[in-house]
Amino acid sequence: MSLSLARELAYDAFVAVMEQRKKPEKVLAEMYVQNDAKLKRLDRNFIKEIVYGSLRWNAKLYWILQNTSKRDLEKSSPEIRAALICGTYQIYYMDRVPDRAAVNESVEYIRKKGQHNACTFVNGILRQIARRAEYFAKPDKVAKPREYLALQFSHPQWLVDRWYKRFRFERMEGMLSANNQPPPVTVRINALKTPVENAASLQDDLLREEKMKSDRRPLRSALHLDHSPDTGTEGFFGRGFYTIQDEASQLIGYLVAPGEGQVVADACAGPGGKLSHVYELGKEKIQLIAVEKDQDQYNRARDTMHRLGHEKVEWVFEDFLTWNPDNKPDKILLDAPCTGLGVLRRHPEGKWQKKHDIVAPLAEQQWKMIQHALEILKPGGELIYSVCSFESEETEDHLQRLKDQFSDKIEVVSPLPRLPDYYKKYVTREHLFAVYAGNQDDMDGFGAFIIRKK
Repeated sequence: MSLSLARELAYDAFVAVMEQRKKPEKVLAEMYVQNDAKLKRLDRNFIKEIVYGSLRWNAKLYWILQNTSKRDLEKSSPEIRAALICGTYQIYYMDRVPDRAAVNESVEYIRKKGQHNACTFVNGILRQIARRAEYFAKPDKVAKPREYLALQFSHPQWLVDRWYKRFRFERMEGMLSANNQPPPVTVRINALKTPVENAASLQDDLLREEKMKSDRRPLRSALHLDHSPDTGTEGFFGRGFYTIQDEASQLIGYLVAPGEGQVVADACAGPGGKLSHVYELGKEKIQLIAVEKDQDQYNRARDTMHRLGHEKVEWVFEDFLTWNPDNKPDKILLDAPCTGLGVLRRHPEGKWQKKHDIVAPLAEQQWKMIQHALEILKPGGELIYSVCSFESEETEDHLQRLKDQFSDKIEVVSPLPRLPDYYKKYVTREHLFAVYAGNQDDMDGFGAFIIRKK
C-alpha cells in the first residue's frame, strides 16, 4: 500500500512539533507552500485534523500504546512514536478513516523513513489497537482524581495538579474537556470596510461567493464561520474584509476604548489582532504606535495591518522595556507575553511544550513591563493589561500588587462600562475581566484589567 502525501506531511509535522518544539501552524504553513499544487482543501483539513487531534490527545494515546506494547516507546525513534500516536488517533477519533488505511499507511511511513526493521512492530501494535480487544483500567476517579483527570482528558499532570488547587472536580472536567475541542472559527469584521450594522450583507457575500456559512455573535463585530476560510489574496480574507480573532481577544479592544486625538501605544503589537481592532475603533482619529521586538511578530503585525488597509501606524521595532517615547501615550495596551494556558485548545502543543516552572519567570517579566508602562504613561492616562491566561500570578496577583504598592498613584477602572452588556458577566468584583476555559460562550481563556495613572 502506498503512503499518501497528506499522511506523510501530518506525521512529519507531528515530529517537528513534539521533537523540535516548533509551532504547528508555522510547520503546516511551510509544508503547504512547498506542496501547494499537490494538496487540495480536503487534504489540508485532513492533515490539520491528524496533527491537532494527536496533540490534544497525545497523553491518552501514548498511555494506550504503552499498555499495548511490551517495549518502552521512549526508546523508539520520533518517527515510530509519530506513526503509532497519529495512527491510534485515526483509529479512535476519526470515524470516517478506515482502520486498515490508518494501520497500513502508518507502516508505510516508517518504511519510507528507512526504518524497515520496525514495520512489523508498528503493524502489530496498531492492528491490536484496531481490534480494541484490550481494556486498561484508568486511575480510580474517587481515590486518585487528579491522576484520573490527567489521563482521561490528556493533560500534563503538573497542570492538572495546579488547577485542582483552584477548581472543583466537576469544573475541572468541563475545562479539560473543552481544551480538547477544536475552537470555533471566529472572525472580526473590519469595521472600516463593513460597518458592523451591515454585517448581514457581508454574510450574504460570504455565502454566495465562498460558500461560507456564518453565525452572528452577541459581540457585533464577531462572526462564527462554519469552516476555516481560504486565506488566499483573492478572497474576502485576503482583501481585508475580516481577520481571524477570538471573541475574548476582541473584547480587549473595547477595554482600550480609544478616543479621538489620543496617543495609543500597543506595547506588544504582534501578530496584529488587537492592534488592528484598536485602529478600527479609533476610526483613524488616533495616533497609534505599534511596539514589537520580535522580528517574526513584527512582520506578521505589519502584514495584518496592510491586508486590512490600516496604514496610519507608527512602527517601533524595539523592546518595550527600553522604549521611552518623547510624547507620552494617553493609553498603553500591554498584551503581555504570558503562559498561554488560556488558549490550549487553540494551541494544544502547549500542553507538552510548556513546563511547570513557566509561570513565575513570565509573571516577573509582566510585572516589569507593568511598572515601565506606568512610568512612561501620561498622567491621567490608562494602562490596559491583558494576557491569554487565567493563572492568578498573571492576572489578579498583579492587580493586587498594584493596589498594594501604588495605591496613592493609581486607580482601578471598572471594565463594565466599556463592555457590551452580554459580556459583563465576565467581570469580577475586583474589576478583573476573567474568562476561564470551558466557558459558556466557547471563548478563549483571558485575563485583563484597566489602571489609570493619577
